[in-house]
Amino acid sequence: MYMSTLKTIAGALLLASSLNAASHTVASPDSYPYPSVVIDKDGNKINVDGAKLLPQTMQVKHVYHSPYSGEGYNLGEKATKEQVKAWNTDTRPDGKGLPKGKMDVLAGSEVFIAKCASCHGDFGEGVDRFPVLSGGQGTLKLHPKTGGDAGPQKTIGSYAPYIAPFFWYIQTAMPLSAPKSLTNDEVYGILGYILQLNEIQVDGKDIEDETVIDKKFIMSVHLPNEKGFEYNNLRVADTKNTRCMKNCIDTKNMTIMHIQTDGTVVEPEFGEERYYYGEAKAEEVGSAIKTAYENTCAGCHGSGLVGSPKLGDKATWDKISKQTLKDIFDHAINGFNAMPPKGGDASLKDEMVKDIVKYMLEQSK
Repeated sequence: MYMSTLKTIAGALLLASSLNAASHTVASPDSYPYPSVVIDKDGNKINVDGAKLLPQTMQVKHVYHSPYSGEGYNLGEKATKEQVKAWNTDTRPDGKGLPKGKMDVLAGSEVFIAKCASCHGDFGEGVDRFPVLSGGQGTLKLHPKTGGDAGPQKTIGSYAPYIAPFFWYIQTAMPLSAPKSLTNDEVYGILGYILQLNEIQVDGKDIEDETVIDKKFIMSVHLPNEKGFEYNNLRVADTKNTRCMKNCIDTKNMTIMHIQTDGTVVEPEFGEERYYYGEAKAEEVGSAIKTAYENTCAGCHGSGLVGSPKLGDKATWDKISKQTLKDIFDHAINGFNAMPPKGGDASLKDEMVKDIVKYMLEQSK
């Protein structure tokens, strides 16, 4: 029915086109809407919406035609084997998807120290705000009662259920300053070193410096918290309702429930906790900027990691301040060298990023 209607409309448009083309009606660019199809002063066919009509052809070379699309509609090119291979880089928990490659743990430790330690520490202890990768075993059941009590420490050794997916993550996103730069061999070596730092055993044996890490080895690793997650089988329905396809509503025995709560009552009251009315004071604005800096930027700029200008380093910031504010803002918002756009926090508004830049310049005079 739908396709038949389309063909009827298309036929009417073509008929209108031929009639208007014969009359050579000139279309005025200042007049809208146009008649059905007209000819402009340059001889172009103009559609009812003002668009120039071009010869239509549904014949495109090397195009994949979906069996679910309307007849004659082309939906892009069929992906090549190379394109599929480039995207198909994920690694499943059972190790499916792991590529070829190998490296011993000693060599992996050298790669880790050279390319990962600036953020994660030589032994996975974490630097500043960057993630801790080792330790934490036995802490997941801790329930701190005060801010000074020890709490759960989530690391690869204590919390992660599987090691194989980390191959995908590390090779795709790490190191922060140069993602996708690690080879398969280097990622295997890094994983081996992280496992060694967490004192993970395989088949009851310690991981030694000379242990070679490859696909087979990774697939044999069982982390301590492997059974700590509940499997969610999405193929099993989580409802117990009886299927009904017609006459589903029993109007005779229907019970209508009325909401007794007054929808105008809000807890907590507006402005009390979640909302703020009125103009923020200068000290409150300054505090928000400082907090945003500490949450997003201090991890690198607080200590000068990966070559970032350290907050308070007057000599370095003097050089930066010689640039125009526009250029400095552009670097902070769009990324520069090893720094990702907005320091890696895409939720920050441009104006907040500019305020953070001004704050850092002021603190480094």
